[in-house]
Amino acid sequence: MKKMIHELMAAGHRVTCHDDGDGETANFVLAVVLDEPIDVWYIAHIVGADKYMAETVGNLLVFPELTINKEIFEFICAEDHDPV
Repeated sequence: MKKMIHELMAAGHRVTCHDDGDGETANFVLAVVLDEPIDVWYIAHIVGADKYMAETVGNLLVFPELTINKEIFEFICAEDHDPV
């Protein structure tokens, strides 16, 4: 997943986390900020639209199947993203 996130960031997309939990327990999943509606097409191309389901939540494109663990969370939050 690091490679996918790095490719999204390299293309100028803002990657973040979305809490998809039940309200009592957090479940962070991959999300990408949508600045323009056309961003969905570009993000789907990078992620592989045929591999993962996605849904919009506000201005986010959320991938419920792509759970974020501690390592990936730290990678997303890091200011320095060396090539993977």
